[in-house]
Amino acid sequence: MVPSTLRTYCLSVAMVTTFAWSAAAAEFAGGTGEPADPYRIATVEQLLSIGDDPNLLGRHYLLINDLDLDPDLPGGRVFDGAVIAHDGQPDAAPYPSFFGRFYGDGHVIRNLTIRTETLQYLGLFGAVGAAGRIYDLRVENASIEGPGRIGILAGSSEGSIVNCHVDGTIRTADESNWVGGLVGTNAGGISDCHAAVTLTAGDRSFQLGGLVGVHRGRIVNSRATGDIAGGRTSFDLGGLAGACIGGSIENSHATGHVTALKGSWSLGGLAGSADSGAWVVFCRAAGSVTGSDACRDLGGLVGHLRGEASNGYATGSVTAGDDSYNLGGLLGSLLGGTVSNGYAAGPIAGGSGSRSLGGLIGRVHTGGSVANCYATGPLMQAGVPHGRGGLIGAVDGTQRIDVARSFWDRQASGASQSAAGVGLTTEQMHDVETFRTARWDLAGARSDGTADIWRMPVDGGYPQLTAFDDPNDLHALEGTGTSHDPYRIATPEDLGAVGRYSRYAWYRLVADIDMGGITWARAPIPVLRGYFNGNGRRITNLTIEGTGTNDCGLFGRIESGAWVYDLGLDDLSIVAADSITNVGGVAGTNTGYVVGCYVTGTIAAGSGGLAVGGIAGSNRQGIVADSYATAVVSAIAAETRVGGLVGFNYTGTVSGCYATGRVMNAGAGRYAGPLVGRDLQFSRIAASYFLAPAVGVPDNGLGIPLTDGQMRRQASFVGWNFTRTWAICEDQTYPRLRWEPSPCDP
Repeated sequence: MVPSTLRTYCLSVAMVTTFAWSAAAAEFAGGTGEPADPYRIATVEQLLSIGDDPNLLGRHYLLINDLDLDPDLPGGRVFDGAVIAHDGQPDAAPYPSFFGRFYGDGHVIRNLTIRTETLQYLGLFGAVGAAGRIYDLRVENASIEGPGRIGILAGSSEGSIVNCHVDGTIRTADESNWVGGLVGTNAGGISDCHAAVTLTAGDRSFQLGGLVGVHRGRIVNSRATGDIAGGRTSFDLGGLAGACIGGSIENSHATGHVTALKGSWSLGGLAGSADSGAWVVFCRAAGSVTGSDACRDLGGLVGHLRGEASNGYATGSVTAGDDSYNLGGLLGSLLGGTVSNGYAAGPIAGGSGSRSLGGLIGRVHTGGSVANCYATGPLMQAGVPHGRGGLIGAVDGTQRIDVARSFWDRQASGASQSAAGVGLTTEQMHDVETFRTARWDLAGARSDGTADIWRMPVDGGYPQLTAFDDPNDLHALEGTGTSHDPYRIATPEDLGAVGRYSRYAWYRLVADIDMGGITWARAPIPVLRGYFNGNGRRITNLTIEGTGTNDCGLFGRIESGAWVYDLGLDDLSIVAADSITNVGGVAGTNTGYVVGCYVTGTIAAGSGGLAVGGIAGSNRQGIVADSYATAVVSAIAAETRVGGLVGFNYTGTVSGCYATGRVMNAGAGRYAGPLVGRDLQFSRIAASYFLAPAVGVPDNGLGIPLTDGQMRRQASFVGWNFTRTWAICEDQTYPRLRWEPSPCDP
């Protein structure tokens, strides 16, 4: 909402909605268009005057009346393009775009009608640029017909859309694409928005969604309730998003039905497809997903997943006709992606000749990982019980596929077989001991982790995801997650709660935390895209007995642009399962920044480990600086990259660091080193050292060796800042980070 000062209106014209379709710019109802004094829009004429005027597209606006664009009103008309910034061509980025601010202030624009056979970028706004912002606006009873790149609010957006609501209908012809109820193509941010739009497309249409057609930005706290219908051989249809080409969908849901005709593929109750750069977290879908004959990759939540889906569920039915395949209650198919902490409860039904039907997933392809999931829905083929696929219909093979601690209800599903997973009776599925034994993170049980992901219903039933509890009584963090007011972490419960909050937020450790008595089965913080300020504090006795294939460390992955700094990990113990690929004290994989951190303890990779290191397993285009590790690091497989600080430094930078811990590889591997196991592809190691002679592995030339005596002298560390970053007790101690207590003998 806009500041209250913007609600004081000194209007010099009557506040009456009128139609005067003049091509000339209208006088606004006050304001100067500046941030503190936006133009006031009181009439349709004033709204239309923005048009494509380059002098107006970057200004600020405040809607102060509801407006009606009904073409049946006197002077009304059907538009042949977007109302604002409409000069878009189908095969090029649209110009112009709206890059100002539009404050709807809770008002409504009704009865927008657009009809065209040629133009694209259709909606109230044709295109919203990266600097554009739209707030608190409602668009009701809109009707749009066109060839593609359509959204009732905007044809495309690279900016931010907040608290906007649309309803109406969209119809497209054959071979249409990039159509969403709210926005056609989204590369920006959408939060707290709702679309109730019925979308009907012709044959060979693709990337159609109830909220967004094609998505590569960020969607948060949003929902879609309209139905999506595609013609023959259509693909990427989703109740919320058609296709996620990167980007994220967080804390959102869809309830609309998704249907397509013969030969269609990638249909999902929430998203049609999500590629390897996409992630779907804390989301749910309730609408049915229905295909005709010869359809494939239909899922209650996502049709085809290559990225990440976690903490989500689907309850809608998944149905297809004859000769269809890859039908799943949660996912149609999974290729190289990960699914964790999810469930599916809807029925799955295929026609004659259908195959790969699964209560949770239709087919898992190479590289797929499934952990802590279950399915309960019945499976039918050609009208009779299918008898198999209780959890997963088919797997491509056992190589690089991991299904762990996941179950299906044999009685409820009618399936006695599954390509993977464990079948249980209904009674066992309702028994908390089943999931306690499987080391699920259960609310009220501190020893298995403090994330409290699952809860057993008090009155009996299957496990439920606590994130969707209403009211939600989960442990809450203090702070707002901004740079000025970070979420504050002071207890093991605070640390466990981080995974339920935004990956983009700011966090600050405000007390030392002892994690003794708690054994995690995964990284306590699976992914970070924001900032974690260790604040010169320590986390002690963190124990992880990792399972699955996810990256393993305090953080699973530190993503590009994320920071972890000024943090100490003492007496860490990580033992990773054979299927886990990257293992490190601070992070399994780092593509961001790790600065001013240290790790002590032991870190061990399993037989399938790709990389293991004291600070990071893999450092991929990331930076590890001004940090050290004394941890004992070990691996089993000969091909594992093992390093005292970093296992695999791939196009990354290691600067101003040292390692002194023992490095061991039982397989006598080629890629083991006292500082870095392997360095590849334009990587850089600068002013970084290790204790020589190294125990367990030879010097591989990555880093500079120092003897014990040299490690205790400041002069050995060329270029290091011993005024602000490091401290040393000359001839007594190895360098310590200046924020650490480091008393020297007098």
